[in-house]
Amino acid sequence: MNKNLPAAIAMVRELLAGGGDVASTIGHALDGAGLLVDPERTFGTVLRRTPQGWAPVAPATQHVEAEPAEPELTQSTELEQQATDWDAACERARQLADSARTTYRSEPDFVGVRTDGDTVVVSLQITELSRWAGWMATLGIVEHQLVTALDYVVCGRTTIGDVPVSVLAYGVPELQLVAQATARRPYRHAGLIYDLAVGHKDLTGDTWYFHGDYSAEGMPLLSKDGRPERCTLAAVVDMLGPILPVREPIAAAQGGERG
Repeated sequence: MNKNLPAAIAMVRELLAGGGDVASTIGHALDGAGLLVDPERTFGTVLRRTPQGWAPVAPATQHVEAEPAEPELTQSTELEQQATDWDAACERARQLADSARTTYRSEPDFVGVRTDGDTVVVSLQITELSRWAGWMATLGIVEHQLVTALDYVVCGRTTIGDVPVSVLAYGVPELQLVAQATARRPYRHAGLIYDLAVGHKDLTGDTWYFHGDYSAEGMPLLSKDGRPERCTLAAVVDMLGPILPVREPIAAAQGGERG
């Protein structure tokens, strides 16, 4: 049932007791109360590509297949500018991917490169740890906390110019052993070893900490920047991952563990 119906019925019942043009009064009252649907109304701006760039779609053209008129030359709106900036970022990523393909295709470790929106994704097949160290130096992945090790792939994040780059290195089992050996409080989830003794930064830049609590299923519960709300490690990884360890231990960042 339309959730507006009870309110509409109550308003109609009240207005029927009045005089004059009751139908018009009721119609305007319902519309003013937001209880009528306006077919011309849009709850968001829709953009389309034109030879001149991005332009908003007029409400009438969203429901018909007629050829839209050329947009007038006006100053870009914030949304149009965001769309243009996104196009430019994606184009920079495509150019970087093409350059990386040309530069690294002769390397024995290089598998391929692709774009994912404004991000470049480089795939490598590594058989020696020294080769991965060389790639880290070449691509600017120099901090240990920017690397996570799965059973089958090592993931690194870096930036070349202003283009985000994700590096996937397959076949580096030594790093998994290093992660296990250096973790003070290791916990394995989906093949990845997490050190619960340190915080983990998500893709948005927030840091999550473990304070000793587990869910009923035995999954570690994390809190963001010391806030009381808790979220399972699995949920944080699924929604905001990959999450990367930070060097500062919980004791220094949060003043010790809390039970």
